[in-house]
Amino acid sequence: METTKAGQQISPELNAKMKKNLLWIFIFAVIMIFAGLTSGYIVSQGGNFWVNIKMPMAFKISTISIIASSAFLFLAVWAVKRGKDSLVKLGLGLAFALGIVFGVSQIKGWGQLIDSGNYLAGEIMNTRGKYGKYFTLIYEGKEISYDNATYFYKGSEVSADLMADMKAFSQAIYDGASSTDRSYTLSDYGSQFSLRYDNVLLTYANNKLQLNGVNLSEIQHNRLKHFADNIINERGDFIMKGKYGEDFVIYYKGEALEYTNRTFYYQGALLSPKKVADLNAQKNTASSYIYAFTFIHLLHWIGGIIALLVMFIKGLAVKYSKDNYLGISLGSIYWHFLGILWLYLYAFLIFIH
Repeated sequence: METTKAGQQISPELNAKMKKNLLWIFIFAVIMIFAGLTSGYIVSQGGNFWVNIKMPMAFKISTISIIASSAFLFLAVWAVKRGKDSLVKLGLGLAFALGIVFGVSQIKGWGQLIDSGNYLAGEIMNTRGKYGKYFTLIYEGKEISYDNATYFYKGSEVSADLMADMKAFSQAIYDGASSTDRSYTLSDYGSQFSLRYDNVLLTYANNKLQLNGVNLSEIQHNRLKHFADNIINERGDFIMKGKYGEDFVIYYKGEALEYTNRTFYYQGALLSPKKVADLNAQKNTASSYIYAFTFIHLLHWIGGIIALLVMFIKGLAVKYSKDNYLGISLGSIYWHFLGILWLYLYAFLIFIH
């Protein structure tokens, strides 16, 4: 029997019922939070350009781990009701360990999103330093072209060695464009790599890059800096890295845009100049929502993993029995809810996304 502050005694049955009711009220509140977020997500899609982002591999690992964690927690609850203490310890230990794997995988998933160019806040299109807009790269007198995440030289995809040399040259360009006096250190400029600006070849003398015999302007240096940065980070027309149609797709009003020869088409027709301007100004709202979903879920995961740790410690101390397992029962309800919530979010991001 538990005793209230007023000195009244509460039966174990009533105590258990009250704690379960409080837990369900909390769970309902969490459901309402995510219902609001997912509703906002759907509303935000309407009339806007929207990026369908390929989910990180780490999110798949986290999905498997939380399912397995729930399964071992089921085992622990089943075992405690039957007085199998060794199984209780095993189930709780594995549930806790896999719960940790879930959290670590979620954080790794954020890293993979960032590596693919999907940031918490950012544009869809690469509007600064886009390859070919102002600058192009020349290698041994021939222009290197670009299309859909791939660089081409003499009609063939550039080799890994050439790509590495391109990045090294671009790093030197980036360092020079970032320097206070805009001085460049470019060995063998012109013999291997050189640059064109609006189809005019840049010259290099006294550590300065020149256009028609005149040092580049501040605006041109700034454009060159972003141009070099994009090559280093393997970005082309988009902030997102990867191949259009494989790693991501851009939708408008629920319909995928076709992207061919660096040109967009909507419903079979060339995307209008106004729509192109709108796309260039559009933020990657889908990416922002992914971070919001996963971050808020991870905050609730912290409470769940603490509960799992407490249950595991008590399980090791054989604090649970078939007559006293309220703590493990409440903890398992919350953890299973977190697992179901993640499965809903993951499915939502794959299918509704």
